[in-house]
Amino acid sequence: MNKLKKAIIPAAGLGTRFLPITKVIPKPMLSVLDKPTIQYIIEELKDADIEEIIVVVSPNSDIIKNHFGKNEQLEQRLLSDGKQSLYEIAKETYKPNIKFVVQETANGLAGAILCAEPYVKDQPFALLLGDELLVADKGQKSCMKKLTEIYENTGKSVIATMEVFGDDVSKYGNLGIGNEQDGVMTVTDILEKPSVNEALSNNAIIGRYVISGEVMQLLKTLKPHGNEIYLTDALEHLAKKGQLLATCIEDDRYDVGDKFGYIRANVEMALKSKEIGEETKEYIKNLAKTL
Repeated sequence: MNKLKKAIIPAAGLGTRFLPITKVIPKPMLSVLDKPTIQYIIEELKDADIEEIIVVVSPNSDIIKNHFGKNEQLEQRLLSDGKQSLYEIAKETYKPNIKFVVQETANGLAGAILCAEPYVKDQPFALLLGDELLVADKGQKSCMKKLTEIYENTGKSVIATMEVFGDDVSKYGNLGIGNEQDGVMTVTDILEKPSVNEALSNNAIIGRYVISGEVMQLLKTLKPHGNEIYLTDALEHLAKKGQLLATCIEDDRYDVGDKFGYIRANVEMALKSKEIGEETKEYIKNLAKTL
């Protein structure tokens, strides 16, 4: 079995729910505490030993490229000022292994994946969606590490999933579930955002995948829905062939594409912070007394 080496991160969304800030700043550069969301996502790949990263960006996204580029002037200034710890933080953002491709046409997730084809070709790849942060507890195996191991052990594509209930069912892609063994489920079918009555199960698709190389070619053969090709159509094809698996996430999950989810991520990450965790806890306790 080939080792998984590549990852695609679609980061070309306009972020209209966060206007006006996203008029100038790309949505992936919105920060949770002092770090942009896309940096958290890239750091997820470290635990899975995936180093070849393709980020799909919109036109005029130089700010993302600059963030992961080298800034020798800043680094030298921090060193000359004796700020070694800040120097290490700045240096850590330099990622020469990232390749950037531009999604010129807003034609959805599958369109973004196809933009990365020159770098991926027919090889398997991890796919991490930028609106979701997954944070593993210390000592816990990350979601991406878990998905990578399942793929490398089985040769089958695998999706991260979580259980949802009530009206939330219709907000996500929905999985039909077959056999389950050691926490790994066989996916039998997929529906895109079904009604509660149509749902196949309570298992929703989460934005972390490891996908076999054949999907890249399969996406080219699918019939568009309007101007978009749906990744779920390709995944459904794999499910019908018995080539798609799923496993439940154990990480803390934050939907940073939603305003409340974004606030929740900032609050909970602040509480986990060694620097301001205790101060944040006391502030929230005092604030709660006034509500």
